[in-house]
Amino acid sequence: MITATCLSALFAVNSANAQDTVFFPATDRITVRHLPSIPSIELVPGVRVHTVVGATGSVSFGEFDSAGVAPLHHHTREQADVGLSGRSDMTIGANVEFLEPGSGVIVPPNVRHSIANPRSGVSTVLEFHTVRRPDLVPPRPAMTFPLAAVPVTLPADRRLVRPMDAGDGLTLTGETCTMRWRRVNGSVDVHPDTTPTELFIYVARGAVRFEAPGLSSTLVPGMLIVVPATTRHVQLSSAGGEVVEFSVRSP
Repeated sequence: MITATCLSALFAVNSANAQDTVFFPATDRITVRHLPSIPSIELVPGVRVHTVVGATGSVSFGEFDSAGVAPLHHHTREQADVGLSGRSDMTIGANVEFLEPGSGVIVPPNVRHSIANPRSGVSTVLEFHTVRRPDLVPPRPAMTFPLAAVPVTLPADRRLVRPMDAGDGLTLTGETCTMRWRRVNGSVDVHPDTTPTELFIYVARGAVRFEAPGLSSTLVPGMLIVVPATTRHVQLSSAGGEVVEFSVRSP
């Protein structure tokens, strides 16, 4: 098994002043983590999250035991969620939608939302935060986030969860973030030039070959690549591997 520690050693480029811990990747070089191996915190009983905090956003691998429920809440920022395994019930406003493997959603600002697993077994979800979330890693510093005094309501017939893994994959674009499911057939440069913010790439299915200047490896499901904004040329190749890409963008 490839551990987060081994991957950090494999991909680290010497930099005396760059921060690089299991939870907080360095901002001046590409970092790879096996997200399910990151030490977790118990958000509430029956819900565990394994989180990596980047320069502009954060990524959490969430595990929901049977009867595990994340509290209903809202905030002024968007967030994005993707179902990985099992079937979770996602409350979005007054609606309940199913978050199944390969489906995803961008929750609009100030819409109340929650994720629950009312079934047997464990369901897993990937969550992208459009802010840094050091409160989701030990020692869990106390933090508060802006929220509207009154949550935003959605029309009863509005459904936000989309199947993202159909065909070559779907892209969801919100006000402040973009999430893309990509089926990698052949070779593609997913970061050909510098960008305003970093890019997170999560391997969801199959094996994916990863190459960047001075780096090369084959990655498996659970691996998260954090690509700094200033990096050029990140090549992915596969015969059908699937990844989820996420980035924060300006409104």
